[in-house]
Amino acid sequence: MLSVRLKAIADCVPEGTIVADIGTDHAFLPVELIASGKIKRAYACDIGTGPLEHARATVVEAGLQAQISLILTPGLEKVPQDAQVAVIAGMGWMTAKEILENDFERLGQFQRILVQVNREVASLRRWIMDHGFEIVTEKLVHDRHYYQIVGFRKTSQPVVYTEAQLQYGPFLLERREPVFIEYYHYRKAKLERIARQIEDPDKRSEILRQIEDMNAVILNR
Repeated sequence: MLSVRLKAIADCVPEGTIVADIGTDHAFLPVELIASGKIKRAYACDIGTGPLEHARATVVEAGLQAQISLILTPGLEKVPQDAQVAVIAGMGWMTAKEILENDFERLGQFQRILVQVNREVASLRRWIMDHGFEIVTEKLVHDRHYYQIVGFRKTSQPVVYTEAQLQYGPFLLERREPVFIEYYHYRKAKLERIARQIEDPDKRSEILRQIEDMNAVILNR
């Protein structure tokens, strides 16, 4: 069974597509996508031979060797051209950014690119806007930690997001689901604790500004 985080990513994958899972680790995501019948073919990709051997064991145990190809690659470089969806998940923003920019010319070929980074999600959204892509789906889930998944694709017309949309997510902000409100109550409490401990007036002022912004945009206070 998938974790809540991986299940949320799987929910964002369009049915019947060919998926390249970058940084696949144990290949739980591609195995579940195929075993559930949502897709019929996938590429499980990782930069390390160790993780790829774990992935191989998972694929063999599931009996899906004919449908899941394992590829040793640091990013999209060796992913076959028929891949329609790229998943880049479970890493820092700078690592994900490097993967995206190293094979930037390929990105327009994908129907959807799904990225889940552990921090700096606003930086990811700004990168999407600045590079001619549009956000097509977003999810926020709680699985011991809070995780945000952003799905995007190339667009012929520039999309401009507001600062609030970049910070909080256009779809998440519109839906305002309970987990979204819960997350920002958590974030606010954490920032308030930090503000009480910080002595630098400039840093403290910036944290208080973030809290004020959260209150105004999300928490209605």
